Amino acid sequence: MKRLFILILALPLLWGVERLCHRATDGFAMVNVYAPKGEYQKWHREGTFPQELVGQTFIYLNSGSQSYVFVSEDGSTVLKLFKFQHMRTPPILDFLPDTGLLAKKRAKKRALLEQTFESLCLAYDQMREETGLIALHLDQTSHGYPTITLVDKIGKRHQVDLNHIEFLLQKKGTLVYDAIGQWMAEGNIAQAQAALRSLLHLAVSRCHKGIFDKDPDFHTNFGFVETIPFQIDFGRLSIAPEEKNPDVYAPEMIRITREFESWIAENHPLLLDLFIEELHEITTH
Repeated sequence: MKRLFILILALPLLWGVERLCHRATDGFAMVNVYAPKGEYQKWHREGTFPQELVGQTFIYLNSGSQSYVFVSEDGSTVLKLFKFQHMRTPPILDFLPDTGLLAKKRAKKRALLEQTFESLCLAYDQMREETGLIALHLDQTSHGYPTITLVDKIGKRHQVDLNHIEFLLQKKGTLVYDAIGQWMAEGNIAQAQAALRSLLHLAVSRCHKGIFDKDPDFHTNFGFVETIPFQIDFGRLSIAPEEKNPDVYAPEMIRITREFESWIAENHPLLLDLFIEELHEITTH
């Protein structure tokens, strides 16, 4: 009874320690960024690791909904490692038979993984320029990629052979709101206007290709590499031929830009007329 009592008292403490560790690391652990066992050859894509990045350390930047993000020493490139803990059942359950509720759970997790990989491949195949994608590695390889050093949020260093892990490389830019805010603060209204035009045209170009985006958030998922717009997050894309129809994409563009328009009206009203005119232009042609 005494041991049971001590165990009961210890459980909240253990849970609290685990939560503190999770918060300190944003949940990053190497065990979380390796894909579960399975066949991934159909998602194989060729991609070259830029020579100028070889030897650079990648330092923890932030945690997104689908990946942990690291930035190269020179600040030019981000490396994204996927959060596979959300796409598989806990490894401790691997010894259990694939039946009943566990089988359904595994199937659901596998479907999420496949949907994510299909979206990433769609971006690589049809929107590489629009997303700033440099390399996509979803099928483990035996050679072609270097071993790099990662530094996580708490400063711990990890040696990672990129041939044996799933990842993507992407250009690093500045979030839309931050970039426009900076140009306006500097009095560079013409640049802000030009960037706004190009951003809206980038957004509608996806529709013209017959691709649907479930999460087109201009606040967090788009940015600029210098003055060139690009889509930062593209993990929820799918083929949708109907998107090419103006009757479909016009109301969609109005809907997905509504919060963005409100932000412009509140923070940079000098850009509002141009925004409305450009949105009208791309939704009526």
